[in-house]
Amino acid sequence: PWGFVVYGQHPVAEGSVQTSCLTTTAVEAECQQLAERAERREKELIGRISALEEVAQQADTQIKDLKETIFELEDQVEQQRAVHLHTNQTILDLENQLKKLEEQKAEVERQRKILSKQMKDETEEWRRFQADLQTAVVVANDIKVEAQQEIRSLRRRLQEEQGRSAKLSSDLEQLQGVRLGAGSSFETKTAVEGR
Repeated sequence: PWGFVVYGQHPVAEGSVQTSCLTTTAVEAECQQLAERAERREKELIGRISALEEVAQQADTQIKDLKETIFELEDQVEQQRAVHLHTNQTILDLENQLKKLEEQKAEVERQRKILSKQMKDETEEWRRFQADLQTAVVVANDIKVEAQQEIRSLRRRLQEEQGRSAKLSSDLEQLQGVRLGAGSSFETKTAVEGR
């Protein structure tokens, strides 16, 4: 009976260790995949921000050039009144372009801020996830160690119970041998007295 109980517990402990090992491996694999995904996402966001900053710089240059052109045209208006109407229309067109470029620059700046905040939030989230994941790995390792210790304890108990079982079996055989010997002597004695 003792040996049967120990044998029933032993595979369950080993299964717990295997499950803990598999869980640790799965967590580590997931961590690697998420790290690679976060790195790709970060590179993508950095590239987009750089492109937006380049567009903003180009817009600033164009705005500066257009302002200089407007100044020159306004000076020409004073000098060339014959082409005043045409020049005013040109100035109006350039001012409209300037306004559009300023609006584009404002939009680019807005998107840059959004992307910067998004990248910051995702980086912070990834750091929190790494901390949680590290905690999970530590817990899984602790469970693994506890399971291994339990297995060693169960093996020791198994050996002890097997030793007790063997001793009980030996004692039982000796007791049965003594009883058989006593019974044989009793029958022989009864037969002699009967004569």
